Amino acid sequence: MSDIEKKSITEFKNAVKPYTLERLEKKPKENYIGVLILRELKSAARFTTDGIEANSAVIRINGIEETVGKLFGRKQVASDRRKAKALQRTLISEEMSKFIGKDGWKGCTMKVNEMCQKCPECALFGSAASEEGISITSRVMYDEAYTIRALSAIVDEFFQNAPGDDYAKGPTPSIREPDFFKEGILFPCVVTLKDATVEEVLFFLNITDRNSRYGATGTRFGKTQNHILGIYASHREGPSSLEVAKEIALMLAKQGLDEMEQDYSKKVGERLKEVMYRDTLPVDEIKTMAIKAFESLSDKQRINYLKFDAIQSSNILEDIRDDQVVKSILVDQIAKIGTFLSA
Repeated sequence: MSDIEKKSITEFKNAVKPYTLERLEKKPKENYIGVLILRELKSAARFTTDGIEANSAVIRINGIEETVGKLFGRKQVASDRRKAKALQRTLISEEMSKFIGKDGWKGCTMKVNEMCQKCPECALFGSAASEEGISITSRVMYDEAYTIRALSAIVDEFFQNAPGDDYAKGPTPSIREPDFFKEGILFPCVVTLKDATVEEVLFFLNITDRNSRYGATGTRFGKTQNHILGIYASHREGPSSLEVAKEIALMLAKQGLDEMEQDYSKKVGERLKEVMYRDTLPVDEIKTMAIKAFESLSDKQRINYLKFDAIQSSNILEDIRDDQVVKSILVDQIAKIGTFLSA
C-alpha cells in the first residue's frame, strides 16, 4: 500500500499470505477466510418474504424442535453489495474510468443483467451473464442466520395502515399486521471468503463494519450493528451460522449445571426451553460464547485455523476506517483483476 498503510494491516497481510491469493485465479483452490459476526438489531426490523410473516425455520436442538427467526443469506448479501457498490462510486470512480478506458466507468448497479463486471465488487461477489457474455461466480459464501431464541419470544405484530392525506377520513381496508423482529435480537453469522486476495478480505471487513441496514425494507427499518468477533484463515471451511447458534443455546442451557448430577440431560432440556423464551440475552456474554462455539466446533470438525481475535480484528477495522486507506486498498485490487473478468 502507500505511506498511509497501518501496522495492523501489514501484520494481517503477512500472516494470511498462505490462505489468500496474490492475484485472482480462475481455477478454485482451498483457501478460506471465515469471518465470525454477531448481528445485533438496534431497532425493530422486518425480515419477511411476503411483507407480513417473519422469516422462520423449524430446527432441532438437543432433541427438541423449535421455530426460530431467520435472516436469509440473500438479504445479507444484497445489503452488503449495495453498500460495496455505493462505496466504490464514492471512492474509485476516477480510477475505474482510467482502468476501463474509452467511455469510462458509469458506476456499477444492482440490476442483475447490467452489472459492469469490471470492478472489485463484481469480481468478489460475482454476477449473472451480461452484455459481456460471461458469468462470475461469487467467492463470498453467506449462511442463513438464525436467532438463538424462539420466534414467538422475539417477534411483535404492529398495525399499519395507508390512511391517505385527507384531514378527516373513514376507515380504509389498507390495514395490515406485519411481523417485526424486536430490537436487541442477535444473529450469529459466519461469512466465508474463498480464494480471495487480502485486499478483498479488507474490503469485505470494511463493508461489514460500515453496513447497518439489512432486509428488503432495510432503508426504513431495522438498524443493525455488526460485531466482528474473529477472523479465521484455513484450508478448510469452518462451521455454519446454524451450528454456532445452536451451540450458543446449549451453552446457555448448561450454565450452572453439573454433568455428573442426576437427570443432567433432562435438566438441560428444561433449561434449553427456558433459554429460548427469555425476554433478552446479554450481548457481551453471547459474544464470548459465539467465539467459544465456533472454535469448539472447528476443533470437532478437525479444522486447523489461523486466528485473529476480536481485539486484533478491531485494530484492523480501526486502521481501515479512513476512506483514503480503503481507496488505496481498492486501487491495489483493481490492478490485480487483470484478465480474471474475461471469458
